[in-house]
Amino acid sequence: MGCCLSKPTKKTNIPVQRTKTKSLIIKNALVHLVKGNISDKYKILKKIGDGGFGVVKLGIHKETNSKRAIKSIHLSQNMDLEKMMDEVNILKNLDHPNIIKVFEVIQDITSLNIIMEYCSGGELFDRIKASNGFSENIAAKYMLDIVSAVRYCHEVNIVHRDLKPENILFESLEPDARLKIIDFGTSQHFRPKEKMRKFIGTSYYVAPEVIDKNYDQKCDVWSLGVILYIMLCGLPPFYSKNESEIFEKIKKMPVAFKGEVWNTVSDEAKALIQKMLRKDPGSRYSINEVYLDPWIQNRAHNRVPDQPIAKVAMSNMKNFRAENYLQKITLNYIITQLVSNEEIDDLRNIFQQIDKNGDGKLSKEEIEEGYTNFGRGLDLDILEIMEQCDSDMNGYLDYTEFLIAAANWQKVLSNDRLVSAFKVYDKDGDGKISLKELVNALGNAGVDEMAISEMIGLADRNGDGEIDFEEFKELMKVKTAESNRI
Repeated sequence: MGCCLSKPTKKTNIPVQRTKTKSLIIKNALVHLVKGNISDKYKILKKIGDGGFGVVKLGIHKETNSKRAIKSIHLSQNMDLEKMMDEVNILKNLDHPNIIKVFEVIQDITSLNIIMEYCSGGELFDRIKASNGFSENIAAKYMLDIVSAVRYCHEVNIVHRDLKPENILFESLEPDARLKIIDFGTSQHFRPKEKMRKFIGTSYYVAPEVIDKNYDQKCDVWSLGVILYIMLCGLPPFYSKNESEIFEKIKKMPVAFKGEVWNTVSDEAKALIQKMLRKDPGSRYSINEVYLDPWIQNRAHNRVPDQPIAKVAMSNMKNFRAENYLQKITLNYIITQLVSNEEIDDLRNIFQQIDKNGDGKLSKEEIEEGYTNFGRGLDLDILEIMEQCDSDMNGYLDYTEFLIAAANWQKVLSNDRLVSAFKVYDKDGDGKISLKELVNALGNAGVDEMAISEMIGLADRNGDGEIDFEEFKELMKVKTAESNRI
């Protein structure tokens, strides 16, 4: 039987007070931190991603047999668990079809595990690259998904602060799969008309006012404008090999639509991009204005004839995405596997001295303090290391990132070590790295075959479809030439 209220025997003058309960909180009230063994509830299948925070694994929820993404953050003695729970506390109160869901948080002996919805459809740009007929209407449909989610966030005073293609995934491989925004680790609550001061973002997508550390929620609009620009031409609007030059262009260079690729793009799309990429956030479109823009509304709902995107845009995007990826993986292998502790002992000591709170990563504040205290006495520009190596601009460097940035690569990148690294890929010992060999080497790291094929294309100077040792050395020389600047 159900539970009911009996009628009062007497009338009273006390008014009945009905309070509105937010359904968001009710739906996610049971998402909180619990202690236990992650393996009791989940079968871990494989690693699908990594970063300075830890790793992301694919797991099976034993009770429901459903796939989940498990973000595992290694626990250190001085870790601020309350701070690490910020992302969970934001996500559990967001309820939107284009925002990743969080299911539970389990703290075991070694790590904090955030269990989230698993999106199996891959990243936004990877699907665009693989498509045979990408068009403006499809681009608008994708943008509508993303903008709708960001609009919802801004309405509840949440700013993401790191919108980029890697943080936008398809929920499945189905052709009509929805897009989901993931990774709210940099997001925070904001107060209207109150500026934020922490530098957060990713180089190509960061707004000019974020570089100046004086920004509001419209920084998300800028990032979306860059994403739309790349969708339509394959390259970012402010492009350079050097991060400081990227920032300089973001702050000073006007948005341009040059080249034949833009000849097939509608004036309405260009006008929207210009309004999203106004350098003055006061005159920049709000997220609501972006959502209501005729280009998005009309094209996302196929109300106007479609406009195909030039094939050169797909070629541009492939090169932009694959650039330097193989080099970064190899540098990581060399510094972690082939360099002795004695060779990096000085750098290890520097890292430990800078890492004041002992959490195994360096904040920008720690780096700045370390530079002030002893950095000038060394042949080492710690601030430049931060600028060059913190590629996701989350304000932290982990130990290996620091070593990669700070090592003297003219000494470290010897011919013998290059030979050793080359052999890791060249399993059959024929002096060439084939597509199959690179797939075998990198497939378990979550890199798809298309991206691996692009890596070969960038290094393959003679066009034989493989990377020989001379081509491999040429690829790695870029780092050697750059090392003198650090």
